[in-house]
Amino acid sequence: MSALSDLLAETKPVGMSARALAKSARVDGYTLNHDTAARYLRGDHGTPDEATLRAFSAVLDIPLSRLRAAADLPFEETGPYTPPPESSRLSRRQRRALDGLIRAMLEPAGDEVAQRRARAARRGNVEDPRG
Repeated sequence: MSALSDLLAETKPVGMSARALAKSARVDGYTLNHDTAARYLRGDHGTPDEATLRAFSAVLDIPLSRLRAAADLPFEETGPYTPPPESSRLSRRQRRALDGLIRAMLEPAGDEVAQRRARAARRGNVEDPRG
């Protein structure tokens, strides 16, 4: 089990299934698949994305900062990044490049090889993507 899974399990109401948790999230306007919820509850998960953390926060009434800390993520409460006004002069290509840079900065270093392999597999590439 992970610290995040432990926190979810201890906070989840007794008898609440992963399916019920996911349904409650959908009722609250969040997207959370029951398979995803089950994986997190049993500790069989990777690094959570922000949408998943927000869904768990809303449904289980756990502060987002506490969930992030349990997931070993930066837990400072901040709003979404807002670029400076000059960014309105960027082309679509430049904006996509910056979005990619921001996502790359948020990827845990240990997951980089696994993510490259997953991208290669999605493209049908059977060779080692590191080379």
